[in-house]
Formats: sequence, structure tokens, C-alpha cells
Amino acid sequence: MLEFGVSGKLINNALVMYDRETRSLWSQFLSFSVQGEFEGTPLEPVPLVLTTWDEWSEQYPDTMALRKPSSSSRDTYAGYYQNSDAGVIGEANRDDRLNRKELVLGAGFDEGAVAFPHSQLRDDPVVNDEVAGAPALIYYQERSATALAYSRRVDGQELTFRIDDSGGSGQEILIDDETGSRWLPFTGQAIDGPLAGKSLERLHAVNVFWFAWTDFYPDTEVFGL
Repeated sequence: MLEFGVSGKLINNALVMYDRETRSLWSQFLSFSVQGEFEGTPLEPVPLVLTTWDEWSEQYPDTMALRKPSSSSRDTYAGYYQNSDAGVIGEANRDDRLNRKELVLGAGFDEGAVAFPHSQLRDDPVVNDEVAGAPALIYYQERSATALAYSRRVDGQELTFRIDDSGGSGQEILIDDETGSRWLPFTGQAIDGPLAGKSLERLHAVNVFWFAWTDFYPDTEVFGL
């Protein structure tokens, strides 16, 4: 077990960590060690959710939250989110297919990188696609700007998803065409039908600015383009 700290170094504007045991350097974005005793060793990705606190607390009301003491409630990065600056050192690869500060859900990585722009997902909130050659579901919730990636394969069966328009629950629900099971899109859990109790596997994907994704993956595909 390793304990990590912030090295103060950057690779393409992305954080580089170090482990206190061997002083090896690790790329946060690439999820492996780039220098030292562990060079080339991958970290196991743990899928996270980028969403609003309101949405998260609604889904998980018993969540414990870390709130650091601060003299101000102002987000010190608010200006950066709105301006056109590309990180600390600027972009390494200029790619005008999207605006540099466009948020994308990046997936596939070195097995076939693909970016799903949030602007495109607003029009296509449920995408049945492939990532790295495997069936994938991309789900987007507009009210919280939450983008998630799941495997569409459950118990060896490939599923195709759409929004359940039957209504009545007050909560957005997905339904798969193959079994008619109904799924909570935020958690990936089937709540009704033949697959009730099953869960979709989260895929490794990151929500990131376009300039950051294309700096690491200049040959990335872009969904919708």
C-alpha cells in the first residue's frame, strides 16, 4: 500500500503525484508511474462521478462530506472555468474540432480514445455505442451536467437502452429493449423486470476539458463529429 502526495510537477497541465515510500512519480491523468522504481506500473482506476451536490445527496442522502474550513465560500476557480486559458502552461496540441473549454467525457484511452462532448450529449442523452471495441452506454443528465459510461453487457447479453417514456415515477428511468428491464441511470441498477437487482458495470471515463483530453490523446475520435 502506497501513500501519495502532490509532487508540484505537471504533465500537459495534469497533476503528477509521488509516493512517499519510493518517491516514484505518477501521472494522475494516465494512471501509471512515469518515473522511479514503479515506472510503468498502472494504478487501478476507481470510477468517480462529477455532478452537483444536490443531485448526489438526493441519490445518496446518508453521504458524509468533507468540507474544509475556508474564509470564503467563493469558488476561486470560477474565473478560470469561464475564460479561455488552457491550464497553467497552455495547450500542447491545438485541436479546433471543439472549443478548448468544452467539457467532454473521455473514454477508451490507449485502447481507442473517444470523447463525448457534453454539448452533443444534451441532444443525445442516451448513447448506445462502443468504447475500446466493447458495447458501452453513455448517459447524460442535463440538470446536473452528469455524464456516465457503463458497459452494455450484462451476464453475457448485450443490451440496448432508451429512456422509458411510460412516466409515473417522477424520476428518469432507462429501459432495455432486449428484456424490458427498467434501470436507474444514475446508479446503473435494474429496479424492475427480468434483470432486477443486476447492476451495470461502470467504465473508466473522465469528465475533462477538451484541450486537456486532446493534449494526451490527439488522435481521439469525437462522438457526433
